[in-house]
Amino acid sequence: FAGIDLDAVDKHCASTTLEMTKFAQVHGNLSNSSHHLLILKLIGSNSTKNPFEAFKGVLTEEIRNEDDLLRHALSTGKAGVVQAIRFNRLFLAYWFKRYEEAAEMAALYKTRTMMPLIDIYHAFYEGLTAFHFARQLSKDDPEKWHCLGEKSLACLKTWAMHSTWNWVNKYLLLKAECHFSKGQVEEAGENYYLAVKYARQHRFVHEEGLANELFSKFHASNGNTSEASHHISQARVCYERWGAFAIVDRV
Repeated sequence: FAGIDLDAVDKHCASTTLEMTKFAQVHGNLSNSSHHLLILKLIGSNSTKNPFEAFKGVLTEEIRNEDDLLRHALSTGKAGVVQAIRFNRLFLAYWFKRYEEAAEMAALYKTRTMMPLIDIYHAFYEGLTAFHFARQLSKDDPEKWHCLGEKSLACLKTWAMHSTWNWVNKYLLLKAECHFSKGQVEEAGENYYLAVKYARQHRFVHEEGLANELFSKFHASNGNTSEASHHISQARVCYERWGAFAIVDRV
């Protein structure tokens, strides 16, 4: 979530799996395998890597994929693993523009006070998804989506006051999306600009890319094709630096 080079994170996840397997840390490996799968999907890896191979012969039930892992976590009461999987699915669904799935995963996620960091990111992606739907004229009950988005916005505002470095760019991006969903063009443009600026200054390259991509969508909706083209190009550059080549292909 920090925008670290995904190739390095892939290697770290693989190393962590080996260490946990060596010391029989099965529970820790459960969440790690879901996180590793997320990284591989962002990279767009065509390799034969399987993060779930570590469980072969270790558990009484076979875990071959994330669906098997989720069933195991639900049946054995491993709430932390369930939440990790649901958040990872929300994260991927949003980044790959599967907004209905993102909304579904966000609704299934239940706040756990022992995992505040993931709870904040959940609020961020749920808010982005909500404001996306609030702009859709064909979507039922736009007020519901505005309320959901504004609840997330309030959450990020609070956290931005506690740690400007970590959260202000996310708060500003949600604020821009909120203004865009309400047709407040000038306010939206100003906050997109600031979201890009602070994501760059604070070295969150993935969120700099996302802010540029959403800024591009904003400009395109207002007929400013030149600015839209500029910001989508900047988004691609950021995603390449992040190592998220599957996202580059999507853009």
